[in-house]
Amino acid sequence: MTTKVICANPSNKLSQVLEFFTLYKIQHLPVMDNDKLVGIISVNDIVHFLHKHLQTEPLNEAYFDTHFGLEDIMTKDPFTLQPNDELEKAISILAEGKFQAIPITFEGALKGIITNKDIVKSFNKVPAEESNFFNIETPGFGV
Repeated sequence: MTTKVICANPSNKLSQVLEFFTLYKIQHLPVMDNDKLVGIISVNDIVHFLHKHLQTEPLNEAYFDTHFGLEDIMTKDPFTLQPNDELEKAISILAEGKFQAIPITFEGALKGIITNKDIVKSFNKVPAEESNFFNIETPGFGV
């Protein structure tokens, strides 16, 4: 799993989320509220949200930032695993195809995130990507 996770909080704007997806080449963004995982946003969530609203609204970043919060986009109360869960359990869940990332929590605190990319790396014996930018002890994106 990736233990240094970039996170958002509910007050962040859609434009900020898009910037982080682009800047850090991530596809999943846990949403934390006072150190509690309250949701997760994926690139697919963003695409579906924009597609739905572009049918009736103009494509304008300021409009989306003003009229919508992360609660409108994120998957609330996402499924999680614990750090001591078996890798096979994560593989089985991800193989169902319902989602492509699982936040890892312990006693409500975010400890990491496991993605399809992490699973592939584990089979190739390559450690998860290490980043000096953020971790759960260091304030990140709105945390």
